[in-house]
Amino acid sequence: MSLIKVLKFVGGSIIEKPFEIVGRQLEFYQQRKNAAHDQKLKQEEARFMQSLEFDRQKFNAELDDMIARKEIERGSLVAKAIADYQKTMAECTISIGKSLGMMNIELRERATALVEDKQRQYSALQDAAMDKAAAQLEKIYTKFPEESKARSIMENAVEKQLNNIIETSDRFMRTIDEDFSKMMDSVRQITENTMNNAGQYISPAFANNAMLRGSR
Repeated sequence: MSLIKVLKFVGGSIIEKPFEIVGRQLEFYQQRKNAAHDQKLKQEEARFMQSLEFDRQKFNAELDDMIARKEIERGSLVAKAIADYQKTMAECTISIGKSLGMMNIELRERATALVEDKQRQYSALQDAAMDKAAAQLEKIYTKFPEESKARSIMENAVEKQLNNIIETSDRFMRTIDEDFSKMMDSVRQITENTMNNAGQYISPAFANNAMLRGSR
């Protein structure tokens, strides 16, 4: 397995991908004035999701090519982490799209601010992790230019770091999805409470009690 190429792949195709996708989704829905699901919006959403699916297939093809060229070992820690990451990206992209599609303008603005805040934290964490992994790889190949048991042991340590970086990208996407779901649950709860309270005021029992109080 070529850890240098894996490092470049992780840095170029994995770390940036979660907030790139979420950013595209936010931009798409912010351009819509409301959350009305008319036929035109549904068609636009379908085309947008198709473009995201095309990107996902392109990513998969790149990964398969790296495995075929033995730049990533099938069944390795990194390969398994990437497989989990792919599954998360596919699931969360759909779920996040559904949440954004139901949000009004104000809620989407809150969602954008939330993503921007988390992105700053995520980027700082991932950049530091990538710099550390790159520095360690450079040190390993300088000290051990030829294959050896010592070099293999040190490479395994870097592979675990790359695995952690991929898992962090996975968690970032899941966290955004969960945060958006919580925002929608909160709105639904407020709406239900408002409707329940309104229902009490227009119920026959409430009206009769009000009339009795007024007659006293």
